[in-house]
Amino acid sequence: MKRNPEIGEIPPPTGLQPSLSCRQAGMRSTAPRWILLCLLLAGCTSQPPVDKVDTDTLWSMQQQTNQQMRKWNLKGKIGLKTGKKGSSATLKWAYSREYQEIELHGPFGGGRIHVTITPDQAVLRDTSGAVITGDTAREVLHRKLGWHVPFDELVLWSRGLPSRESRQIETDDSGRLKRLEQGIWTLEIPGYRAVGALALPRKLIMNAKPGALHIHDDKKRYLGDTLRITVVLSRWWNVSTE
Repeated sequence: MKRNPEIGEIPPPTGLQPSLSCRQAGMRSTAPRWILLCLLLAGCTSQPPVDKVDTDTLWSMQQQTNQQMRKWNLKGKIGLKTGKKGSSATLKWAYSREYQEIELHGPFGGGRIHVTITPDQAVLRDTSGAVITGDTAREVLHRKLGWHVPFDELVLWSRGLPSRESRQIETDDSGRLKRLEQGIWTLEIPGYRAVGALALPRKLIMNAKPGALHIHDDKKRYLGDTLRITVVLSRWWNVSTE
């Protein structure tokens, strides 16, 4: 059989009438493919979106988890700076709700300073045998060294937690505390590390509002009215949530 070059169709056998032209047959044969493709596309677009946990939920989970910490030991370094004057010390801190021990070694600590804290009082002892008692670690350290170190607030801040007095709270994309303001202090937490199943701060940066404090050294010499404290939390151990 020969293809009619003008029409482009194959003539049917004599006596038979075609029900469809080849062009029409081709259109019908490809129609199911287009229908199937449309159905597939419709199915893809109609799938419900995957739920993503928002940062508010992550922040709530982070607080619930880290609030369960009851005991810990940590080692790090604490640095203080006011104006051009600065100092630093190695920090060791053993914490429980009933009893705390804080040790400072180095220039900031004047050699070695040991502070014990109970619900009733704080007691500071140094290598010379001097003993200072007070209500809080901040009080006895200020009386000894002239520096203001907010250890009461650090109980929460070191775990990446705010207090009821905290304001202007900001979190990162993972729902962890990034910044807050509390009283005279502004706290920034630039990063976290994994400690078991917990996410705990690597570093704390605290700035007091200018003019809120008047800093003196252990010789009672005036140093300035600004204070920046940096605490590097390099190692955690004996962390308990029970």
